[in-house]
Amino acid sequence: MGCTQSEIAPQNETPKKGCTDVLWLIIYVIFWILMIIIAAIAFVYGNPQRLINGYDSFGNTCGVKNNKKLINFPLAGISTADKNYLFFMDVKELRRSLKICVKQCPNKKMESFADIQNFYKETGSNLCRYDINLNTTTNTNGLSNYIGPCPVFPVYDSFPLLNRCFPKSAKDVAQKVFTDFYDLLNSWDTIEQMLSDIYNSWKEMIICVIIAFIFSLIMVSILHLLATLVSWIFMIVVSIASVAGTALLWYTYHELRTKQRDFSDSTVFLAESLKNEKAFLWYSIIATIITVILLLLVWVMRSRVSFLAALFKETAHCLGSIPALFLQPIITFFFLVLFFTFWSFVVVCLATANYPGIPYKTNFLINGTSVPDHVDKTIQAQNYNDSATLKNQIQFDPMWVKSMWWMCLICLVWGSEFILGCQQMTIAGAVSHWYFRGPNANPSPVLYSIGKLLKYHLGSVAKGSFLITLFKIPRLILTYLHAKLSSRAEKGSECAKCGLKCGICCFYCLEKFIRYLNHNAYTIITIERCHFCKAAAKAFSTIVNNALQVATINSVGDFILFLGKCIVTAVTGIIGLLLLKRNSDLHFFAIPTLVICIFSFFIAHCILSLYEVS
Repeated sequence: MGCTQSEIAPQNETPKKGCTDVLWLIIYVIFWILMIIIAAIAFVYGNPQRLINGYDSFGNTCGVKNNKKLINFPLAGISTADKNYLFFMDVKELRRSLKICVKQCPNKKMESFADIQNFYKETGSNLCRYDINLNTTTNTNGLSNYIGPCPVFPVYDSFPLLNRCFPKSAKDVAQKVFTDFYDLLNSWDTIEQMLSDIYNSWKEMIICVIIAFIFSLIMVSILHLLATLVSWIFMIVVSIASVAGTALLWYTYHELRTKQRDFSDSTVFLAESLKNEKAFLWYSIIATIITVILLLLVWVMRSRVSFLAALFKETAHCLGSIPALFLQPIITFFFLVLFFTFWSFVVVCLATANYPGIPYKTNFLINGTSVPDHVDKTIQAQNYNDSATLKNQIQFDPMWVKSMWWMCLICLVWGSEFILGCQQMTIAGAVSHWYFRGPNANPSPVLYSIGKLLKYHLGSVAKGSFLITLFKIPRLILTYLHAKLSSRAEKGSECAKCGLKCGICCFYCLEKFIRYLNHNAYTIITIERCHFCKAAAKAFSTIVNNALQVATINSVGDFILFLGKCIVTAVTGIIGLLLLKRNSDLHFFAIPTLVICIFSFFIAHCILSLYEVS
């Protein structure tokens, strides 16, 4: 925050023109070429509907008109547009049972093949394998088997759950059936569950992103129009919003804990409901701690914010002279939305991608023998003995997909930091050009700054954002390892846990230091057009020589701006949680709530950084 003060003055001679940190620009371009290749593979071979709809034993996604033929098998690659639900041939052998897509789940108990035929005539839903014609089949000997072609009797009355046909409770159904079914659902990869809920809540997330953007602009307007009262307004509003958000989280946890989930008198609960309850318990505890800390900080800082009125007034004068700066957050917002949308879609596609080189036929085994290319419609189940197992059928989890997730993680951090770095460089360039303006100054400092960024300084931004990524990725890895170590039954060495905590703390401090150094280095780069390392060295020297003044202004000023970001995050999170609770398609809505809060904080940071940089 220094529109009116600067330790760095322009040289008498014109700064040397030339691109800065070209090598890092080349590295960044190469990285994005690799990322585009990964995205292309994900888009071609991925299918997010597999997460939502499920897929049968032949690789067909339920509810899809055009399925790809993934194995050399007549029943692969058929249309299932009118078959939206996944049906198991034997609910007692869920992991080995043949799975098919059906038009409707059984709505009554069936004891014989005649009952299946009558159900087909009434509803048009065929509960036998696709190649079985129920109208013409007369010989029913051996058709009933867990590997098909028809289901094992009795077929129980069921209802759709997660687009899977789940049997309702019955006295003659052993408890093992329910346990196995819940174990099967709960063994579905946790990451895929989270991605499925994110995919299902995209409408609510877009609404919340727009709300976060609007509230961020409102914060900027308050800073501009009510500079003398802004500190008190922010402290009051953040106190109210944080208390309200914490209360809503505790209420949601209480609601999840006390609400009865009745699956027709079944006493077994899906683990997702327990995950929701546990997640919101932790959310509530963390929110309570943050709220208490914020309230204490507000109480302590209440007497130290009076001098900020003049500072915010001067900053408002700077922004009033460059109104085009208010368009910069909109541009950044647009690119962040595009980037997060692209990244999210790539990750969802990667989670369901199948590698074209996998010999699917060898994964479709009965007693170790691959299924023949031609299927005789009169295949009888008795041809296979009781020990026969249908192994894995179609699986979409090759190791090469998981290895690409590292590239996606780096892309998420480096890409978002690069966009934010470009915004900081643009604002710093516009403000410095306005402050050191001469008779030949450009009438539009923002366009001038954007032009210089694109022409000369993209390499410096790539280098600065990479340094942040370099420290953030190891911190995330160490945090993950610490969480895994803490969750294990054997907690492991206390010395190892202490070492991980120290490593996390060190990387966090280094990340914050590099971020603050980048913030000042970009300003020097726009003034002197020097390389990133030289600019960072000058910025560090200036900070050290004016440590007390810098600490006072930045600590109090950044605290007020941080309160503004907290207000946007809290309000958006409250609205997002209320919207998500109304979406019946979600199973683990704690994750979309967290994603909404993270995105809203990013957006608020993007827009309020106008005041941080200027």
